[in-house]
Order: sequence, then C-alpha cells, then structure tokens
Amino acid sequence: MTARAVFLWHLHQPDYRDAQTGQPLLPWVRLHACRAYSDMAAALEKFEAVKAVVNFAPSLLLQLEAWLSGNAVDLHEALAKRPAESLGQEERMLLLRDSFSVDWDIWVRPVPRYAELLELRGSDLRHIDLLDRQARFAPQDLRDLQVHFLLAWMGFAARREEPFVAELAGKERGFSEDEKIELIATQRRIGARILPRWNALAARGQVEITCSPLNHPILPLLVDTDSARRAMPGMALPPRFSHPEDAREQVARGLGVANRVFGTRPEGMWPSEGSVSPEVIDLLSSCGVRWCATDEGVLAKSDLSPSEPLPPGMRAHHRGYLAGSQGDVCVLFRDRELSDMIGFRYARMAPETAAADLVRRISAAGNDALVTIALDGENPWEHYPESGEDFLEALYTALSAVPGSTVLPRDEIRARRPRARISRIHSGSWIDANFRIWIGHPEDNAAWTLLGAARGALEQTEMTVGLEQIEAARAELFVAEGSDWFWWYGDDFVTDSAATFDALFRGRVAQAYRALGLPVPTAVSTPIIAPSKDLANAAAVIVQPRRLIQPLIDGYSRNYYEWAGAGQYRPGSAIGGSMFQGRSAYEQLCFGFSKSELFLRLDPAPGTQIGGEVQVAVARLLGDRREEKTGRVLLGKGGGDLPVIDETGARCGIARTGVLVELALSLTALGLFAGNRISLVVRVLRGDLEIERLPRLGELETVVPDRRFEQGHWQV
Repeated sequence: MTARAVFLWHLHQPDYRDAQTGQPLLPWVRLHACRAYSDMAAALEKFEAVKAVVNFAPSLLLQLEAWLSGNAVDLHEALAKRPAESLGQEERMLLLRDSFSVDWDIWVRPVPRYAELLELRGSDLRHIDLLDRQARFAPQDLRDLQVHFLLAWMGFAARREEPFVAELAGKERGFSEDEKIELIATQRRIGARILPRWNALAARGQVEITCSPLNHPILPLLVDTDSARRAMPGMALPPRFSHPEDAREQVARGLGVANRVFGTRPEGMWPSEGSVSPEVIDLLSSCGVRWCATDEGVLAKSDLSPSEPLPPGMRAHHRGYLAGSQGDVCVLFRDRELSDMIGFRYARMAPETAAADLVRRISAAGNDALVTIALDGENPWEHYPESGEDFLEALYTALSAVPGSTVLPRDEIRARRPRARISRIHSGSWIDANFRIWIGHPEDNAAWTLLGAARGALEQTEMTVGLEQIEAARAELFVAEGSDWFWWYGDDFVTDSAATFDALFRGRVAQAYRALGLPVPTAVSTPIIAPSKDLANAAAVIVQPRRLIQPLIDGYSRNYYEWAGAGQYRPGSAIGGSMFQGRSAYEQLCFGFSKSELFLRLDPAPGTQIGGEVQVAVARLLGDRREEKTGRVLLGKGGGDLPVIDETGARCGIARTGVLVELALSLTALGLFAGNRISLVVRVLRGDLEIERLPRLGELETVVPDRRFEQGHWQV
C-alpha cells in the first residue's frame, strides 16, 4: 500500500468578546470568515477525491454564530460603516492606524491605489504623528482606504462567488458610500455560507469534522500545572492549579457545541496546541474521543510498547498508536517538517513546484506510511498570492491523481486499527514537546495565580450562591482558561494587541468574581504585561479617591487643590475605544466625592476636539444584584451648565466644558448612599461610534465614602 496522508486544518480564534458588553474587541473572526473559512471549503468542493479533517475551536463557532446573528459587532466593523465625510479626528486616526493590517507585499504594494494610500500615511507608525497625517486625507482617500482594507481580506472564493467583490477590486479608486456599505453586507453573506459548506462536505464523506476543547485550554495544565515539570524539571511554577473536572468539562462542552452546530458528535480532537499527557488521554477516552493528534516531538519522548516493531524504512511518527490506560485512543503524530513547509515556506515558491514537492515528500514516506500534516488553517493564506488558491489547486489536483492518497482518521481506524502501542505518553505540546509557552514565565505564572484564586473563590462559594451564579462564574473562568492569553504573556511572541489580550483575560476573571457577588481583587485590575513589552499599549494607572473634594464645575482646573485627593484612571496610549491600539482621546479620568455628589473630570489628549455625547454608567453593586443608572450629556463649548439626563428624562447632574469636561452628579438622583460599592464606566460617543471608553475594559470599582472615609485616608 502506498503512503497515505491525513490533512488536518485547525481553525481557531479565542473569545474576543468583552466580558461585560459581549462585543468583540478584535475583528479576526469576521475577517478570517471572508478568506480562510470560506476558501478552505471551496477548494475541497472542487476535488471530491481529496479528504481532509477540519478542526474547529468551539470558541470560534460560537463567535461566528454571534456575528452572523447581528449580536456581535466589533468596533472595526462599526467604524467601517461610518461615512468618510463624518469622521472626526480620532476616527480618522483609528482608520489610518488599522486599515493596513494585512501582508503589504501581497495585498497593498501590488495595488497602486492602496500603495498610494500607504505612502500618504507612512509605513512606520513609530515615527508618524497620526494627528498630522489624518489631515492629509480627503474624504475620498479615507473611503478608498476603508474599501481596500475590506477587499484585502476577501479570499478567492469571495472574489469568484460575489461578482460585486470582483467589480470593486477592478475599480481600484473613487468608491462610493453605497459601494462600501454593500461590501460590508457582502461579508455577512459570505459568512452565512461557511457552516453549510462544511456540513455539505462532511455529509458526502469528504471531510471529518473534529473540534478542540471549548475555549482552547492547555488540558494537561488544567489537570495539574505541576505536570509542566515532567518535561522541564527546573521550571518555576505558580501555586498549583489542579482541576481535572474543568478539563473534562471543556472537552465535553466543546464536543457538545460541535454536535449542535454540525449535527454529528466528533470522534476526533486536536487537543489545544497538541497538548497531551497520560491523564489527558484517559480523559479523552472517558469522553468518547476515539482519536487525537499531537506532534512528532511528543512521540520521541514517549515510552513505546515493544510488541509491534517499526516496519523497515518507516519513520516512527508515520503510523498511529493506541494509548491510554484502556488502550482505546488512537494518537496520530504530525510530521513537523511537512506541516511547517505549508505554514512557512511554500508561500514563497511557485504553486506547482510547491505542490509537487509536498506530494513527493509524502510518497517518499514509503509503503503503508500514514503521514499526518496538521497546521493552522487560517493564518498561512494571508501570505500566499491569491490567498493560496493556486497552491491548493495544484496540491489537490496532484493528490486526486493518486486514489486513496488522502484518508480520514475515523475511516482509517475502522479499517486498520493500529497495533502499535504507547505504554506512557509524554506530557508536552507541539512546541518543543513541553509547555513553556504557557507557563513558567513570571507573566504566565501571574495569570495562573489570578486564575487559581478565582477558581478557589468559586469553590468556596458554591454552597452559598445560586446555581445560575455558579454557572455564570464557571463560564467566565472557562474562557479565562483558554491558551491564547498565556501564549501572549512572556517573551516568546510579540503583538500590538498584547494589552488587549491581557485585559480580555483579566476581564473574564473579574466578571467571575462579580457573578459570585464578590469584590474584584486589586490584582485582577492590575495589568500583567510589562509596559515596555507593548509600547502602543502602556499599562493603565488606577488610583482610588483619598479624600472628599468640592471642585468648581466650570471646565477648567483653577488650582491643584480642586481635585487633590480624587481617584484617577489613566489609560494606556490606545486611541479610540477599547479595541484599538494607539493614542487616547482622553488621557485621564478623575473621579471623587463630596457628601452629596459624584464628580468626574475628563482630560482631553492633545488634539482632541471636545464634543459628542458623554455617557456615565454607575451601578450600585448589591451582592449578586446590580442597580444601574446612566446619565447622558451632549457636550457644548463652554457658556453655561449642560444638563445630565438619566434614562427617565430626569435631570441627575450638570456638566461644563472648557479645556476639560467636568461633571457633578447627584448621589441621591443616582440612588447611591454612603458605603455603597459601585462600578463606573464613562463613554464618549460621536454619533453611534464609541471613540473612548474609560476604563478600556471592565469597570472602575470604588466605594461611596462614609463618615470613616477621611479618617482612614488622612494625610499631612
């Protein structure tokens, strides 16, 4: 029998949704939907003889559903819907910063108009004043930029199946608002076809759908963080986290999501990051998983049973093995070299040459070899010309010419149950056969410590709170257990969104405490990442009020003592709302109390034009309940008191603008009393677009002062 290949395409995005608003902070689910998720299915549809595994992260499936239902609109999408003529300075700066987030060599420089716009903006953001550059862009320039960014994320299936996309791509400049809005609507049409396409491929037996655990956690570390020392005995670890019940639930819920979405319960699983251990194999077995995959490096460090010697000429990782205490889980081991050739090298080769090389390498594995090629099914294609269409076409054409050259693991196991056995599988992942990426660095360990403390709080309150609260807290912690947050902690990888990932993780932990009616620990509100790691996302500074204040509300800071002793929140340097990285529209929020009022002061960043609407959401936190009021004020330019109006239309305070924005809100009107624990969020909107949110993620929590307040904070 000739060599057979298992192609496993892993499709994954972490849960980007803010724990409190439910809105995604990053746009990658929507953007990848228009390229990889559609293209990978379209490529297989043309070649029925080619079989493949597609592994969906359930966190991706849930976000796809939320986006398509209209319940999750990321801020990038909201900004794209804004007419170019109506964009303010901050909005224009946001647009200039983020609308080139593609591979420039593939998607920008070959398109004369897109390249022209990049030159107008400048290529190195570290040395660009976006406030200055935005003034150089006419409305038509901005509109063309919006359209080109959307087009750059359209894959080959979209360009072929949506004539409007191809039409716009050929036009290149002078786009209208109607064309831009239609392109945004086209994204959802493309997205709506994704899951039906994969279902159809599965129904005809060409694709085997598998999944990862619910929120893509590192299962061995959920079972026991101390297992990291099996591969790296000297590793510094956080306080022990050991919750095998969470690992089991992540697997069971992940299988449940896939079963609901696709109508069939997966038989196989790509454990997040290919992370396995003896305990995890037994856990998968108990959940009904018949096969899983990891990296060849794990096999090299595993203990093999001598009962089934390796056939002459076959490499050890080119066959399946039975593992686990029951010997009922088949484990496949990815060929690292071949997988990495697709992920990192073939994009720079001629498509036919690259495809021929891969097929030759598979054939060279020898008779009866089972070659597993497993990799990211999303990110490589951005770096291929035409989103990889020519490469996939050439590869699938070559594979189709050899009957039986591609197989599905479920079919393979039924037809040829492995006889080779692993007596004890190594504890490791696809990276270096260990877990160093996700644990061991001080930042990783700090995150595990926060997670462990929150998990402990859940255990301690399980007998005293309601089932709904327990389930709500567990759901938040399951998201926080995901691998992606820990991937970006430490020194191994760099991203402009490091602070966003950090805040998303801590936001989930904080929300778990809130669900249980517990105060959020200060450590959870403190950024984990070092400010120097991500200069575009400097850590926020939070100072609690230290004494009562009585400032004059006039839009000016007349002297230091007016606001001395107030609380302060200073965001990082990200412009706009919580989603974007760069300059802030407002560089500081001061908050404090008199005996009867809550005072707020917004300090604009240089270049910010005061205007729009300010919304102040104040919630009284009463154990498991919250009573919230929102005050709104339309900002004007000086010249008198501006009324702050609540949801009922009643006046709850006043505001004034000058060089600052100052507000005084009545505690009585807000329903607040001395000693109340409250949360606070301030939003600034221009039209329907949120240009600033303070704090960026989550809420500021503080306490309405009582008679002991100043005694406890008295200073000379």
